[in-house]
Amino acid sequence: MLAEDQKTVPLSRFCRFQTADLDEAREIVARNFCAHRLDRASGEGRFDACQNRVEGRSISLNYIRYGADVEIEPGELDSFFLIQIPLAGHATIRNGRATVSSSSRVATILNPDWHTAMRWHDGCEQLLLQIDRGFMRDVAERMTGMPLDQGVRFSPRIDLDKPGTRDWFAKLRAVVRAAEAGAVFSGCDGFQQRLVEENLIVHLLETQPSGISPLLERPVCTSAPAVLKRALAIINERFAAPLSLLDIATAAGTTPRTLQLVFRKELGQTPIEYLQDRRLSFARHLLLSETGHRSVGDVAHLSGHRHFGRFSAAYRERYGEHPRETLHGTESF
Repeated sequence: MLAEDQKTVPLSRFCRFQTADLDEAREIVARNFCAHRLDRASGEGRFDACQNRVEGRSISLNYIRYGADVEIEPGELDSFFLIQIPLAGHATIRNGRATVSSSSRVATILNPDWHTAMRWHDGCEQLLLQIDRGFMRDVAERMTGMPLDQGVRFSPRIDLDKPGTRDWFAKLRAVVRAAEAGAVFSGCDGFQQRLVEENLIVHLLETQPSGISPLLERPVCTSAPAVLKRALAIINERFAAPLSLLDIATAAGTTPRTLQLVFRKELGQTPIEYLQDRRLSFARHLLLSETGHRSVGDVAHLSGHRHFGRFSAAYRERYGEHPRETLHGTESF
């Protein structure tokens, strides 16, 4: 078994503890993560807890097992996200309203401001990636180009069979191997370590559904004409404000007709259609990120929609559901 062969246990050179004492395991794991409840859920299995851990700038890599069938309840993690990938066995994870049966093909990501409770079944062993909440938000803001007051919230279920996610997991495994070889984390050059961590988070944000996914859907026009780049910049910066075709053309330094032709050629849509897409994408981001403080009307206004009825109709046509349905299902994705 994986737990018995130390050569196959990830990060074994970074062992933090190994114990058969439940209270000791709870205390040491709490130092690295947060205070939590840890109890045996049944008499199945021998309690044999182990944690291997190596810390970087804003993330840490961990291997944890408990051996026995245990219940873990940290509540809200508060300061960090936690990705859990079973290497053996399975677990049942509840984060917010979502409950995930986790296995070698299904991982989980715990949102820090949603209540978490877990059951690691007998023989479960997991690779854990701990990510600082502020770092996640910083990377997300740089990717979207806008402040994210509500931060980032993910769908807790990670499908490891999806092509994009499979590629991300391959990157993570490569980072684990590099850490084991001493190439990153332990004694690593600061700039190189930052690049490794940012690359993991950027790829995660690009592949795992989250409240900012709609903001990452805009087209990339690296080789587009300068006039289009200027127009896209003004739309992305001021989409929530009243903007007309003439406003956009003037800011881009061209005529409305020329701008229409450039957008049609490069993006296959008009400037106003692109503007509406940006407004709808931002509205969906707000609805997915909302925690009960804003109404659908507030979201419509903040995303630049001046007519609630037209906003609702356009949103339903784009996403296949009423804005209220998105708002009420924010914790289940």
